Amino acid sequence: MRHISKSFGQVKANHNVDLDIYGGEILALLGENGSGKTILMNMLSGIYFPDAGSIEIQGKPVTIASPRDAFEHGISMVHQHFRLVNVFSATENIVLGLGESEGFNLKAASEKIHAICEAYGFDVDPNQKVYEMSVSQKQTVEIVKLIYRGADILILDEPTAVLTPQETEKLFAVLRNMRNDGKAIVIITHKLHEVQEISDRVVVLRKGENVGEMVTAKSTTQQMTNMMVGHQVTLNIERPTPVDTVERIRVNGLTVRDDEGVLKLDNVSFSAFGGEVLGIA
Repeated sequence: MRHISKSFGQVKANHNVDLDIYGGEILALLGENGSGKTILMNMLSGIYFPDAGSIEIQGKPVTIASPRDAFEHGISMVHQHFRLVNVFSATENIVLGLGESEGFNLKAASEKIHAICEAYGFDVDPNQKVYEMSVSQKQTVEIVKLIYRGADILILDEPTAVLTPQETEKLFAVLRNMRNDGKAIVIITHKLHEVQEISDRVVVLRKGENVGEMVTAKSTTQQMTNMMVGHQVTLNIERPTPVDTVERIRVNGLTVRDDEGVLKLDNVSFSAFGGEVLGIA
């Protein structure tokens, strides 16, 4: 991507951004909220069209005016909010929209999905309905869907925001397998410890501009933080003890079942005090 710019009214979401993406590499696109990370990748995946700049793939200039254009160039994006039909199975979602040649032979599609899962380490039941899946299973279906359709450049927008640490580890193992197979992976994130764990290279956006890149193995989280915000940042948080706290809310033995009778809260008790910040994890 060269000299990419995009504005919404008076707001410059991206300004004169250059970005290189390589096969066989995991690139972390890092920046604070509102730094233009997702919008930049939305232009690469055909959701937005740049106001200025150019995109080349394998050295050839291309025009990406829609997600279908991006698909044809092997570019796909897994968004924070999944694009799945709840009452369909994994297989039905993966082939949805592919047309008669592939879309209606679900047995052949299931076999191809199984082969993809074997190759990269995915855990997908092709026949499971989406409404029966956990969040991480839905995300896995989204990624398999893109590989099924021939994606070589995969963009993941905040992929770990909805995952437990264990699910994150499984995702990272799969991403490494995909990288080792020559695919280009872009992760949009602002979690520095995950950047250090999974990425090979980091590009930092600040206020819509590319302010630098670094090789992950030769960088520290402190350097990344400083580049993200533009000045030296201390990561040591002073946490003074709350003074004169007053109990405002007390919850005792709270149990909740949903409309289907599934237990959602099981005997939960806590107090919330005025004058303190209560974290729920």
